Amino acid sequence: MSDQQIKMNSFMLGTIVCRFILPQDLIDNINLKYDTSKDLKPANDFLVGKIKNEFKVNDILGDDVNTVFKKCFKEYLKKINKQLWDIDLENAWINDMKANEFNPFHWHSSPTTDLGLSSVLMLKRPKSYGEEYARKEIPANGMLEFVGGQQDPLSIPHNRVDAQVGELYVFPYTLMHGVYPFNGTDEVRRTMSYNCNLYRPDNNPNNKGDQ
Repeated sequence: MSDQQIKMNSFMLGTIVCRFILPQDLIDNINLKYDTSKDLKPANDFLVGKIKNEFKVNDILGDDVNTVFKKCFKEYLKKINKQLWDIDLENAWINDMKANEFNPFHWHSSPTTDLGLSSVLMLKRPKSYGEEYARKEIPANGMLEFVGGQQDPLSIPHNRVDAQVGELYVFPYTLMHGVYPFNGTDEVRRTMSYNCNLYRPDNNPNNKGDQ
């Protein structure tokens, strides 16, 4: 029997993270709205980030941005074969992370439900995240990391990604994630997150049904 006769498919169990690539004009639009907005409300009170500049941005996002996020959340549910859920966009915020700031590992929730999807969209990224203080062959500076919680030897317990501008990561509220600090630059690492609550159609408190 030759190796050419052997074929393989694989499947995964557990939590899924989906990565979408959004168009640059949408990224430019969000950045422009954020940079020209005044009197944005701080988001620090409901976030765990050790980041000075965290602001709520629901009021500055237009229908075009909301439509894209709804589409991506629905595509996520389609991917995991859980399309029965109603989606309801909730809080959106932008983090302007500077050198030596960081986002501790955490999960998301809502005042009305613990079931939902969250997201991280990279809007700006420094040219360099600076010097790795140790183990340079395993970089961590400025990286987004997802932690799955399975430590058995043949599992993938975590995934560390060097998110690029335009990449949108969608994942469940309950998935632990965080961002490592960086150094050596005055440039900002800017991300936007959008939470999306999930409800059964007959238990949606907003009675919005499918959006």
